Amino acid sequence: MPRPKPSLLLLILSLCGLLPCGFPSAQAETQTLSGDRARFAASLAETCVESATTLPLLGGPDDAPVIPVRIEGKDAAMVVSPLFGHLFVRNAGAIWFAQGPTHRMIAQDHAVTLTEITKVDTLEIGPIVLHDLLAERLEDAPIRLVKGRPLVGVIGRPLLQHFRLMLMLDVPHEKLGLLVWRDAPLCAAGPEGLFTHKPVVIDLDADARITALIDDHPVRIRLDPDLVRSALPRDMVLATLATAADLGRDQPVVTQFGTMERGVRHSFKSLRLGSRELGATEFLVLENLDEGALGASFFRHEVTLIDFDHGKFLFAPATPQVNQPDLGLHFDASHEGIATVHDTPRQATGERSGTD
Repeated sequence: MPRPKPSLLLLILSLCGLLPCGFPSAQAETQTLSGDRARFAASLAETCVESATTLPLLGGPDDAPVIPVRIEGKDAAMVVSPLFGHLFVRNAGAIWFAQGPTHRMIAQDHAVTLTEITKVDTLEIGPIVLHDLLAERLEDAPIRLVKGRPLVGVIGRPLLQHFRLMLMLDVPHEKLGLLVWRDAPLCAAGPEGLFTHKPVVIDLDADARITALIDDHPVRIRLDPDLVRSALPRDMVLATLATAADLGRDQPVVTQFGTMERGVRHSFKSLRLGSRELGATEFLVLENLDEGALGASFFRHEVTLIDFDHGKFLFAPATPQVNQPDLGLHFDASHEGIATVHDTPRQATGERSGTD
């Protein structure tokens, strides 16, 4: 992965909301930042960021993180999500992937889908060029174009982990960054000092799970910016957080993962992540969901950094400055519809497969 020039490196971090290097959106939020802290952040970046790149997010604040890529030498778009345990692709127009052995994968809602093992010869993410990548090929589906680029797949956490890439997701400023942190004694404290506002730092396990406190109860949840709204399994909620009568008073909804899932929208009194109290927060409570997930409803207001190599999740609030509308971009669509016991969903299409 090529190393940018120092001035470009600082601009990259500025664009991702981490350093106030004159970029207007970052500058507006750092007026109270002391000169000492700004100088420390710049020095830390120069010393400890071995390489970095930034890419635009192609959708709106509730869309999945979709970035421009080149795959097999052709322009395309891909979702980037820490939830998924594989690199997923599907055929799209002139972009084809070889067929391979078929096997079953289990979605979050326990639905089964078939995939084929295939190989991606070349994947270009900005200046990063990767070769000979194993991937899971999903069955063909209608082609979705994003700014003229076909949406062809998902970049999951194993690829990021393998290449020691930290993932900076800055939905408020419509940016996604990838950086490599230098393994050196001066850098042992980690990337916290890059943030223009002191971030919350919490532990992250190998499957991108964190521990949240919901109404003072610890809950393990995954990071899933592809999911429009944060969600929890009904069985877990009934065991510790609410009664069936409580849920019975909530608005029924339907959401599609691998299959159609019924549930409700439930507002909990408090959500705490590390030292940060987020107050009353609404979650979808779904019948067959395997694990809870923190969705786009959280990420749209935060600058986040996921450090897979050291098992840390960092985030700090930011004022959204998104100019693009939501386009319904979800590789495995998580559309949500209002439902009663008699009606059918207004919006519930797509699939959700192979988180692990």
